[in-house]
Amino acid sequence: MKPSPLLIRLLLIAALCALAVSAARIWWPSAAGLLTSAWWLGMGALALASALDFATGRHCDGLTGQRTLPGNLALGVEQEIQLDLENRGSRTLSLLLTDQVPAELRGRDLPLQIHLTPEQEICTRYRATPVRRGMAAFGHLEALVSSPWHLWQRRVLFGEAQDVRVYPNFLGISSLQALSTEQSLRYMGVHQQQRRGEGLDFRQLREYRRGDSQRQVDWRASARMQKLISREYQDERDQEIIFLLDCGRRMRTRDGDLSHFDHALNALLLSAYVAIRQGDAVGLQCFAGDHSRLPPVKGEGAINLLLNHVYDLHSGTSHSDYTAAAEQLLARQQRRALVILLTNVRDEDSEDLTAAVQQLSRHHLVMVACLRERALDELLEKPVADFDDALMHGAGKDFVQRRDRLLQQLRARNTILADALPSAMHMSLVETYWQLKRSGRL
Repeated sequence: MKPSPLLIRLLLIAALCALAVSAARIWWPSAAGLLTSAWWLGMGALALASALDFATGRHCDGLTGQRTLPGNLALGVEQEIQLDLENRGSRTLSLLLTDQVPAELRGRDLPLQIHLTPEQEICTRYRATPVRRGMAAFGHLEALVSSPWHLWQRRVLFGEAQDVRVYPNFLGISSLQALSTEQSLRYMGVHQQQRRGEGLDFRQLREYRRGDSQRQVDWRASARMQKLISREYQDERDQEIIFLLDCGRRMRTRDGDLSHFDHALNALLLSAYVAIRQGDAVGLQCFAGDHSRLPPVKGEGAINLLLNHVYDLHSGTSHSDYTAAAEQLLARQQRRALVILLTNVRDEDSEDLTAAVQQLSRHHLVMVACLRERALDELLEKPVADFDDALMHGAGKDFVQRRDRLLQQLRARNTILADALPSAMHMSLVETYWQLKRSGRL
């Protein structure tokens, strides 16, 4: 039990009254005796009330509650947390309720002011936003329960501790699950191109439709059915896509509320989902600090397997060694695949990155997905007002030019590039994958 704010205020008032009584002894001696008696009477009444309130309020039996969490949480997406409370005791409870929210979440609307009559059940909610991926451990519910006269407060812990996983932002995936591949791509704004050349897998025969090419017409089936019959094809399936994910220190750079690493994971998951919907297998290999690996998987459960594999991955402080990462991948991945390197490149990476891409290109189709730093674009767009601004603008311009030269070198070696701001990388990855798929290069 501890004194409530009300009791503390009453004690402060009593202290001020004591000062007033002391002053009255000097300036108004005739009334000092009466004021002193009144002060002692008030203090006695306050002490008696405090003692009785302490005795009746020290027991707080019957307060129960439980927390209802969503099955999973998505990074950066605000969620409602439901709290169910019940007062099984015999007296009315006034309490200040809060929750032991883990460091991975940022709660708001807490603490909550609750008033519970005997045998009353209520449901209340607060909102929380995950700010870090991984396993989030909620503690107990915590309440400051006031005594009947609100002179004391007792800290009460109740409810059970719970764990919940904070995943990358997979809401983009869940919103696409009910759509076909073409509808999903249109929903994301991806421009679809017709596939050129051969190499399509035969799917089925169907009636001729206006716009079908003559090469699609199956003349034998048309003669047999006495009407034009076309062959329908689908993109080649069972291809493999390997994401080579940089977990080094550069991926710790923040863009808005998320780091480059979190943006890279969001882009990886969305593009992996599109590839899995196309019948391809998706795998993952991390480098620079974390060396976890997921062999290529496909099918309906593949995206959930991938989510559970990456939800607690974090970037570290290690240097990104592209050559070593390429050697590890080549040692494990024998079948030809599309290797997507997700990283944040700098011009000092030129030799190491170029050597790694060249090494991978001998056996695989290689794409380098570069996350461009928004701060550089903002720096170059900022007006130059003084000499310091001019120095910063010149340094930023030089950095961007050297980075562009590195990307040009990669293009000259027939490396596929996806260069975009972190928030737009998911669109760039999906569109580039789709173009490769439709062009027959994959």
